[in-house]
Amino acid sequence: MQISLATTIPKVPSFSTYYPSTSNQTQYNVQKPCHGISTQTHISLPAPCAVKSSSTGFLSAIGRAIEEEEYRKARAEVIRKGLNVEGYSIEGHSIGGHETCVIVPQLKAAFDIGRCPSRAVHQNFLFITHAHLDHIGGLPMYIATRGLYGLKPPTVFVPPSIKEDVEKLLDVHRSMSQVELNLDLIALDVGETYEMRNDLVVRPVRTHHVIPSQGYVIYSVRKKLKKQYIHLEGKKIEKLKKSGVQITDSVLCPEVAFTGDTASDFYLDPRSADALRAKILITEGLAELAKVEGLCLRSQATFLDDNCSVEHAREHGHTHLYEIMEQAKWIRNKTLVLTHFSPRYSIEEIRQGILKLQPQISAKVVALTEGFKSMHL
Repeated sequence: MQISLATTIPKVPSFSTYYPSTSNQTQYNVQKPCHGISTQTHISLPAPCAVKSSSTGFLSAIGRAIEEEEYRKARAEVIRKGLNVEGYSIEGHSIGGHETCVIVPQLKAAFDIGRCPSRAVHQNFLFITHAHLDHIGGLPMYIATRGLYGLKPPTVFVPPSIKEDVEKLLDVHRSMSQVELNLDLIALDVGETYEMRNDLVVRPVRTHHVIPSQGYVIYSVRKKLKKQYIHLEGKKIEKLKKSGVQITDSVLCPEVAFTGDTASDFYLDPRSADALRAKILITEGLAELAKVEGLCLRSQATFLDDNCSVEHAREHGHTHLYEIMEQAKWIRNKTLVLTHFSPRYSIEEIRQGILKLQPQISAKVVALTEGFKSMHL
């Protein structure tokens, strides 16, 4: 005989107890034969849509937290001022076609003046690489502002070929503004040396741009005991020193080199050797366009699309990314600081480009991204 029973399972706490938003209930009929006994059970469960809604809310909260963290990091990157490498701070702006002014506070030096950012005003030495406006445009303001603040007249270095024109430019501003523009203007040529202080000197280095240009290498001056006195004891060396004998030689150690805009011929010029072994080489990133493992990069601006060739870069006096990779064996610097990126690109895009370049270069590669925007802001 077959017996049919209808069994009602006692009501258990609903999911709505734990998920208050799940008010809709769905009936599920479960039929389960068991040893000839037909049992029909009615169970109340929360609607699937209610559970989905709760999960979505939880995931949305996680998403918001991630977005907030990305925003926080992006804001910190935008606010952050400069880099700290090899014991030096590298600050300032270098935005392709807009302005270049790179500041090294420990040297009291600015390389090019761009639009004269406020931090540059307090640097006593200014090194101009060439006469394009995005590199020299802020010169009158730099000199005038130092005068306004009561700072001593700056020492400004320029390529000899533009000194006369720079003097004319300043005379025009003196005439128009009826102000004094006091400075020590020095035409320093390749092969010449200038003593910045007793432990620092500077020498220009030849660069290859579309107009007359030059870079600069800053050297620390160190004293080294002459070979003929190395075997002597300390007391004898001290006695020689007190008697007026010159017991040491001066040794120049390249610390910081700055190229400004240049074609890749710079890397092959034997006279660039000191710049390529300085602790830090600050150069215009990668001059025009290239693809590296699927990522496009440009650098005089370090551009990040694919519209330009090596020939185009050379024609405009810049260095293509591929050329830097090809000449990597000559780069003996500890840190390579890339500058002059296109304003079209975000900090994140520039960083991605640097990550692609790093495996090709033995030096640590970093980018100066002050003034650039983040894709997360």
